[in-house]
Amino acid sequence: MKAAKARTTAIALAGVLALSACAGTTSAETAAVVDGRVITEQQVREATAQINRAFKPEQPLTAAQTLTLLIRAPYINEAAAAAGRAQSESAARAALKDFPETPADSTVEILQAEASLQQVDDAGRQALTKKFAEIPMKINPRYGTFDPQQASVVAAQPNWMVPAAPTAPVQ
Repeated sequence: MKAAKARTTAIALAGVLALSACAGTTSAETAAVVDGRVITEQQVREATAQINRAFKPEQPLTAAQTLTLLIRAPYINEAAAAAGRAQSESAARAALKDFPETPADSTVEILQAEASLQQVDDAGRQALTKKFAEIPMKINPRYGTFDPQQASVVAAQPNWMVPAAPTAPVQ
């Protein structure tokens, strides 16, 4: 009896593990895997909250936008460094000097990349867009998919949502 119960449990566990592997990310706490680099849900949450609290933008940063920034940040920083125009980590931290809490590394990385991107010329930006299209990545479906043309995470439209055909106005 115990052997049958253990076998049933093992089969059920194997099924759950197999299905979670099909989702394209390694765990529920994974927002994305970009060329082997894991971006966690916690990194996305912290950076989103810190940037919104620190800068109080008119349109608050969304989690999907933050994920986009975290996907792109290392490549932007690398391209800016190669061009001799990288923003330093200390300068990015200085942008948060009045922020009451210690910024997360993910927040600093985003600020550093966004400042560095201002120093990249059009040719460098085009090269980055091409690179983003070539990077192997798996995005947690809750965020959508990565659109290489926009170089950003975009919300996926469920296949059960079909736009309504326009109707003629009532006379």
